[in-house]
Amino acid sequence: MKLTKRLFTSSLGALAVAALVSAPACAQSVDALREAKASEIVDTAPFVKEGPYRVGVSAGYLSNSWVIFALQQLRWEASKHDVEEIIVTDAAFNPAKQISDIEDLLRQDIDLLIYWPVDDASVEDVLARAIADGVPTVQAGGGFTASDSTVANAYISQWKLGEMVARQLVKDMGGEGKVVAMLPIAGTVAAVEQLAALETVLADHPGIELAAVEYGDWNRAKAKQITENLLQRFPRIDGVFSPAGQMSIGMAEAFDEAGRLSEVTFSPGDEFNGWLKWVAQHGQGGAVTFPTKAGSVALQVGLDILQGNEVKRGLAVASEYIAPTDIGDYADMDAPDDWWATDLPAEFLPQQ
Repeated sequence: MKLTKRLFTSSLGALAVAALVSAPACAQSVDALREAKASEIVDTAPFVKEGPYRVGVSAGYLSNSWVIFALQQLRWEASKHDVEEIIVTDAAFNPAKQISDIEDLLRQDIDLLIYWPVDDASVEDVLARAIADGVPTVQAGGGFTASDSTVANAYISQWKLGEMVARQLVKDMGGEGKVVAMLPIAGTVAAVEQLAALETVLADHPGIELAAVEYGDWNRAKAKQITENLLQRFPRIDGVFSPAGQMSIGMAEAFDEAGRLSEVTFSPGDEFNGWLKWVAQHGQGGAVTFPTKAGSVALQVGLDILQGNEVKRGLAVASEYIAPTDIGDYADMDAPDDWWATDLPAEFLPQQ
């Protein structure tokens, strides 16, 4: 297992690192530790102020369609509250730029900072400066960080998502066969926790072999290229573990072009529309949601802090399983692949 200790230490502490390194089964203690930290009550008193509010949003990357939809969810939520301005920056996957972006947002007298990190550890110091200036910091989706530099989290449990995906794959495979895994960026909370969840589930199913673990960086083309190499390495692949739909569709294309699509069972992906359309057409895989409404939840949490309401360190945005037979209610066959199932009103939808 690849593990970036610095990242995970900032997220859940040394206990979490030790648990994941020691044995897959111990990874459950990571989830329990996160839930305990998430239930802590935040001291909102230093941040209380009256509106209207200026909200700064530091996006680690805006090239990812999930972030775009989550940002639109945030904007929709802002339209319902006393928010006068939302200022958005894009670090383009550059940790140094994200630091300077946050510094620039603080110079613009924002009242609240919401962020998607490129790397949790790299922004800790600048987030701490925001807190010292009376600006609460809220991490929006993608994972939970217990760092003192983050006041609160609106998070999606990568562990629970990975576990749900793995258990459905095991069920669909009948508990037998050879599996390859496609994970997001190596060392991120998403990659570490999804792999830990998969290994924990497989520990109870000795009939399934994890043959390879790869990292597709949430990129359809890269996942397809990696899968082409896997198909050359392995004359038999029975199952694919891939919680991210944009990588799942790339893998499916590689299997199809190699004439080997009929041999493989795909795990659920997420609400990436290209994947939903594939599921609707092929009747397998389904989806475990990675809700874009994490953006609106993050803003709700931030406004609660500014208003002095009781806030927990973490508010989980739950994932749900969608069976292939129900996927037609979510797939939009007329929308582009790079789209997400959403309840956004028309005026807040991203431009196609």
